[in-house]
Amino acid sequence: MTPDITCYPSHERFPGPRPAVLVLPGGGYRFHAEHEGEGYARWLSGIGFHAFVLRYPLLTEHRFPAPLESGRAALDWIRGGGHGLDVGGVAGVIGSSAGGHLAGLLATGTVLSAETLDAPPPRPDFAILAYAAADLNLLPDEPVRWILDGRMELRDELSPARHIDADTCPAFVWATAEDPPGFPNSLAYASALFAAGIPVELHIYPRGRHGLGLANGVAYGEHGDIHIPHTARWAEQCEAWLRAEGFLPAG
Repeated sequence: MTPDITCYPSHERFPGPRPAVLVLPGGGYRFHAEHEGEGYARWLSGIGFHAFVLRYPLLTEHRFPAPLESGRAALDWIRGGGHGLDVGGVAGVIGSSAGGHLAGLLATGTVLSAETLDAPPPRPDFAILAYAAADLNLLPDEPVRWILDGRMELRDELSPARHIDADTCPAFVWATAEDPPGFPNSLAYASALFAAGIPVELHIYPRGRHGLGLANGVAYGEHGDIHIPHTARWAEQCEAWLRAEGFLPAG
């Protein structure tokens, strides 16, 4: 089954094969925040990526591992080329908040249901995590119980920061110091990557609440209308990281 994906090809000024990014918007697993979906995709397309926004199953009607299985299928589909775009085999992932949690699970790979697969689950080549939930032990019990549908025994299993291994991809991680869930979770994921010897770039900006997205003031529906110029620099700093690490070729 083809994943529920909207494609945003790279801007026409970038010819030839271009790397791909799977975009996983936040929304607490209750909705898909468009400023972290279409908003990110338009930014990524403008700097030379083919962007693919996935509407993964929400936990209002599904339970884990449905979102994770959807993300894995999306990575396979993107690399398989059924969309008609040349991605050169390179596929990264970007996610915010709940979407960042899902991105982290894809990056770590060997979690929930992996043992039932015929082959190792697909992993992204790089990850961009914006105020992502990385360790569910750093969140209050009530939202975690909702995410896990009461199966609190899965709290560690579904905490990406606790499953970093040598095959986990490099990451660009950011949050703000005014974001109670984003700040400690970003530190936890970056620290786990550091301990495993995986390249990571971490940015903690002083201003901004949870769910900022690009922080450039461009609204999509009810979200994304906040503009914090210094925090909004994360996108250009992320682009510089992508180029320095070789994930974004010149164009």
